Amino acid sequence: MRTSDRLFMEVPIIVSGADPTGKAFVEKTRALVLSRRGARIIAKQPLIPQQTLKLRCMKTGMDTSVRVVGPIMGESEGCHYGIAFLEPELNVWGIEFPTLDGTENPAGRMVLECTNCHAQEVVHLDVFELEVFLANQCLIRTCQRCDKATLWIQADMREEAAPAGVPPVGMNPPRHSIQERKSPRINLKVEVCLRSIEYGDEVVLSENVSKGGFRVVSKKDYALGSVFEAALPYSAKSANIFTPARIVYKDGGTGGVPFGYGFCYIPSPMAPSLTGMQISQARDA
Repeated sequence: MRTSDRLFMEVPIIVSGADPTGKAFVEKTRALVLSRRGARIIAKQPLIPQQTLKLRCMKTGMDTSVRVVGPIMGESEGCHYGIAFLEPELNVWGIEFPTLDGTENPAGRMVLECTNCHAQEVVHLDVFELEVFLANQCLIRTCQRCDKATLWIQADMREEAAPAGVPPVGMNPPRHSIQERKSPRINLKVEVCLRSIEYGDEVVLSENVSKGGFRVVSKKDYALGSVFEAALPYSAKSANIFTPARIVYKDGGTGGVPFGYGFCYIPSPMAPSLTGMQISQARDA
């Protein structure tokens, strides 16, 4: 069970330690995927499971001790490794991650930044917050550091933000209608990235978004029950948060009509099953 979201974002780091022969090494490299308790990093220096290293985040200047969990995959630039923090209470990345308990069902996940103090957080947005953000590219929410309501924007969009304390321009009514139902649904077209080892990556448009799920259309024929990592909303130029989601409903695919897929978020890739209510929500989406 994951205890935090995984943020796909490259951050420069320095790792140092000793190889199995006792020879010290220092390597400037990158973290590729961030979480509250660890990361996926790339390293040319061969690392072994259970090895202890020092890691410095160049973004924050913070140092911490880490344990090598093991190798993930190799490539020409080096090998990808999973590492775990030995001091998980330290906020090494300078980004606040909400703790996951398996009960959350956000419509979308984003990294937002307070325009007043520049604090960054992984934020879970409900269907209404997601609709407002996509309509205005900003959101008013409470900042714990500022202890007041402030303007928040996507973390890599600081140069486009309004000055601190100035209300956002064009706070018009949302463009999309929210249907009245027990689980609200937004008729919302937003890019979604679907990722799996079997099928690779595909960027599609959503048709609807509801609590805990979404519907997309695709020309690809995916098997019912397939599990993907989904980023909603997705931006090729921004940090993205991929969350496990499963296809629980499928239609179309005949007479040139693209396939329609209903997805439900699942609390972890190992989640064994979905409830009837989740399946009904995905079918509605």
